[in-house]
Amino acid sequence: MDLQSVLEKYSFSPEIQKSFSATGIKTLHPPQAEAIQAGVLDGKNLLMAAPTASGKTLIAELAILKKLLTNERQEMKDEGRTGSEKGPLSKEVPSSSSHLPPLASRRCLYIAPLKALASEKYREFTKKYAPLGLKIGLAIGDLDSPSHYLKDYHVIIATAEKVDSLLRARAGWLMQGLSLLILDEIHVMGDPTRGPTLEVLATRMRLLNPDMQVLALSATVANAKEMAGWLEAGLVKSDWRPIPLHEGVFYNNRLTFASGDIRLLKEEAPEDVQKLVLDTLRGKGQALVFVNSRRSTQAVARELSAWVAPLLTPEERKALASIAKEAAPSLHATKICTKLAECLKHGVAFHHAGLRPQQRELIEENFKSGLIKTISCTPTLAAGVNLPARRAIVRDCKRYSAGAGSVFIPASEYKQCAGRAGRPQYDEYGEAVLIAKSLSDQNALFDRFILAPPEDVCSQMAEESQLRRHILASIASGYVHDVNGMFEFLQHTFLAYQRQGGGLIEMIGNIFDFLHTEGFIEKSGFRYFPTPFGNRTSRLYIDPISALIMKKGMDKVKDGKSFSTVGLLHLIATCPDSEMLSVGKKDTDDLEDFATRVEDELVLSADDVEMLGDHYTALAVLKTVWMLTRWMEEEEEEALCERFDIGPGDIFRHTESAQWLLYAAQSIAEVFRFKKLTFFLGDLQNRVRYGIREELLDLCRLKGIGRIRARILFSHGWKTQKDLARIDEESLGKIKGIGNVLARDILKQIKKD
Repeated sequence: MDLQSVLEKYSFSPEIQKSFSATGIKTLHPPQAEAIQAGVLDGKNLLMAAPTASGKTLIAELAILKKLLTNERQEMKDEGRTGSEKGPLSKEVPSSSSHLPPLASRRCLYIAPLKALASEKYREFTKKYAPLGLKIGLAIGDLDSPSHYLKDYHVIIATAEKVDSLLRARAGWLMQGLSLLILDEIHVMGDPTRGPTLEVLATRMRLLNPDMQVLALSATVANAKEMAGWLEAGLVKSDWRPIPLHEGVFYNNRLTFASGDIRLLKEEAPEDVQKLVLDTLRGKGQALVFVNSRRSTQAVARELSAWVAPLLTPEERKALASIAKEAAPSLHATKICTKLAECLKHGVAFHHAGLRPQQRELIEENFKSGLIKTISCTPTLAAGVNLPARRAIVRDCKRYSAGAGSVFIPASEYKQCAGRAGRPQYDEYGEAVLIAKSLSDQNALFDRFILAPPEDVCSQMAEESQLRRHILASIASGYVHDVNGMFEFLQHTFLAYQRQGGGLIEMIGNIFDFLHTEGFIEKSGFRYFPTPFGNRTSRLYIDPISALIMKKGMDKVKDGKSFSTVGLLHLIATCPDSEMLSVGKKDTDDLEDFATRVEDELVLSADDVEMLGDHYTALAVLKTVWMLTRWMEEEEEEALCERFDIGPGDIFRHTESAQWLLYAAQSIAEVFRFKKLTFFLGDLQNRVRYGIREELLDLCRLKGIGRIRARILFSHGWKTQKDLARIDEESLGKIKGIGNVLARDILKQIKKD
């Protein structure tokens, strides 16, 4: 199907046609043509299930532009309709699509499953469509904010959690004029953690706006027909890829493909991964190596470095030396940063959640540019970012699962990794390769992964912890007022469509009773309404159990229990929303010693915590608290990483989680007027944010001043902003880690205040 003819048929403006002409796209891929034929540009709902790089995003872009920038008056004229038949909003639709529709008139919402993917789409859409006058907004944080500023945007790219929080806040502007909802990676509905939120908001938005068009996208949905039925959508399901994918298993130096083809590799390296990577690089390709643990990513990268380095050009070595320095900055370098930098010098990287976000971005950008030749990573990379390579090597098909031991990864996870094979602009084909340990293992891998379909996507809404959150949110937002109303809403979910809801009415009733007993909701006649406590809990986007733990801890303080930094950190770390560090056998003795030292400071006793979980949970809470206290005592990152067996990215993630829960605790303290706790919790948030003792709080309020620079200034006698106001720019600039540019900016900030 010719793209130009589609643009002309649907009245896309000359500006849009010119924009697409500049991309060089002339012919639509088969799945794209099927989507057009299925009526996606005629306003019909559609589920498009097609492989990575098959062109799903282009269909989403065309649907957005059709809603926002086409000449609807011309379409109405062609169809013999008048403007009045379209309703009051159509009166303001401009006759020239080079002008925008009124902001309150039409809006499109694009939901991505992860912050990283939402940010990537935002950058991509802004670059393409801001020149056409479209205002693109990004919404991925501030879950307790109504974010009114977003109403000024035509296209909002957001995470499901952010959109759900806006629905909880009854942000009326969100649904006003919302003409298109795009659900990217809709298979995420099968994820136990993130799935229920996506399912609830999709259900809620379709009920609030039945005329809204829904476009769902996915690469891996086995039960696509069932999901399309739930969405009342047409279905385009295709295996077509712009370049072919060859899937095979490597064993005994032979690469056997599903097609029956066999290739013999003659690389001299000792390990199978090294042979496969070297073979890829000699063919001018790049490789991703998927393993089952962080430690393995680092070990594989280190081992590959010596083999990849000789294949680099002098120019590449010079450029890689530069990014290696960027990955391990002198002020913040840890052992893991140094290890990464050493690998980067040789064109190799490892990628996992223990790295800082900036380091992960650096790796991704330089892999896309071709400078980094291979990345060893965990499968979360395949779900988290769009990072294609000539060959995707899945070394580990099993991983450890608590209570079950070593288990096979799901077929859908393998398919996600395999989907990263093949770069449309650079490769004529992509290869996904599994590694076998024996001939029988080779046959088993073919059957379990290559020849098997991905698992069905199943609703995760029936979990009590998920229902508890969403039932309170439904009551607090005024969408539901009784058990029957909640049951009726759930009848529209994918859970009910799959007929999984056995015993649901009883579970809903029990949750209503719990919320009523614990003071989240109150009853008036036959209807339930939120209390201030329930309202705040819903808006904070935390589990009611977390809020209850916080309140019970505060009640103890109110009754005379003393509180301290350790005690309050322990309180929030006990919440189910808390990010907890994992505990190993070697941690037990140290954690029991720590527990003995701080026992008198804890607001909740060890017995209280074990009632909420088990002994392992109690130890994990203690380890998390210990790490946070050492962080706030200004222990160096390297020492923290070594002591707690974590990476810099883990410190960032756990401190971010703690900040949010401290903010939530402060908000709940305000509801119950626990004044002496409110200010203390506010300062504690900032101490966790910067990793500082209380004495550095004032200095860290300055932009550009973190824990290291603040301590340097403090040690020079400049202990407050008031002290710094007395120093001249030249003297300040000479202090280690400051420099003239930052000195000038610091003094400007102080004078401004």
